[in-house]
Amino acid sequence: MKIKNRIIVLLLAPIALFFLTAGHHFETDLAKKYPEMDLLDLFVFKSTESNKTVFLADINPKSKKDSFNFSSKGIYKFHIAKNKEFDKGQLFSFTFKNNEVQMYWDDQPENSLHETGTLIAEGPINRVLELDNGIKIWTGTTYDNFQGNAVGAEAFKHKVLEKKEYDLSTFDVGEKGNFFGKGNAAVIVFEIPNEFLSEDIFYYASTSLEEEPGHWHQVNHIANVLFPHFYMGYEDKLRSKYGSQGAVVDEEIKQNVIENLSNYVNAAGIQKDTDAYLKQLMERIYPDIVPYKIGTKAHYGMEKFNGRPLHEDAMNVTLGLMVGSETPIDDKVAIKLERYQPNFPYTIPIDKAYIDALDKRVKVVTVNAIKENEKNYEYLPQKDANELEGEPFNIWSYILIGMVVLFGVFILFSKKK
Repeated sequence: MKIKNRIIVLLLAPIALFFLTAGHHFETDLAKKYPEMDLLDLFVFKSTESNKTVFLADINPKSKKDSFNFSSKGIYKFHIAKNKEFDKGQLFSFTFKNNEVQMYWDDQPENSLHETGTLIAEGPINRVLELDNGIKIWTGTTYDNFQGNAVGAEAFKHKVLEKKEYDLSTFDVGEKGNFFGKGNAAVIVFEIPNEFLSEDIFYYASTSLEEEPGHWHQVNHIANVLFPHFYMGYEDKLRSKYGSQGAVVDEEIKQNVIENLSNYVNAAGIQKDTDAYLKQLMERIYPDIVPYKIGTKAHYGMEKFNGRPLHEDAMNVTLGLMVGSETPIDDKVAIKLERYQPNFPYTIPIDKAYIDALDKRVKVVTVNAIKENEKNYEYLPQKDANELEGEPFNIWSYILIGMVVLFGVFILFSKKK
């Protein structure tokens, strides 16, 4: 790395350490004031259990091991719509009181900031809660589930937006720039039977807080990876405005995103038609929601967004998209697969109270039923092409068996003659 770039990295390191402590890392004024309501990352993917889907949110970049890292004054919401317009769908909300978590359901994807919906169930944090309707819930503390080169990203952003320079050598700091790897996060994860979901969903998450009696504010909004940090540049007021909104198109924010993306794409010089590329990209990322086809393998990639699994390097994808590259941009930080596990709760708890528990699972009786039964289709488990390749019994197996049966019948009738 050049000496000049090293100086930039050293100068920006304290800034990156303060602002980039997790995926969405203090992007709004309220998130800075109330870190326990700061949404960091959002993952949605196919469960390892048959016909179930996982929703997992990272929260609070100041989370500490063996501590209560949630707010008892706020509401954590997962907005799940049946369409991009967000006029049909449902909402799962979570609150925390008396060291327990409460799960609520509403029959609309967005509601008022102070509303939770109908209470479904509650139980202790740091335990796997198994509801009698098939839902599982876990809330507690893990290592940060996001990995990325914070120092390199901040230096790269600074060079493009302030100096109009495209310099990938800023990422040469490598693993030393991964401040995420040193942090913890509070986590809300729930696994839900697919029968409660429509075939195609569009989702985002938000947090709202009663800052004063009767006065509620939305603290944060999260969907696409690093949306406010990269796509919105240095506009703190607009980022706070974005954090207070739902699945809407705000013209002021939209123009800000287009302007910033134009700087990245033009600096990189990869795309021949900047306007055409920006139009295509904006259709994918704004409004800030993510699509997912229930039952399929989640993939947050260059070619499409379809949910987001834990193990994909989404930061590399975001870097690639915003500069107009055909492939991800390597930030030279690897995903730490040891931070995940194949089964629920998928991330690895670090709370001593959970690890030392003799019975880590709690059976919970639901207080009210989820009434989301409206179906416009018959749900059938879906398989991706790469999953089918590994199937021991595929279509050629059936063809071969059929030929053997036909040959046997032919021999049988030949002997009778």
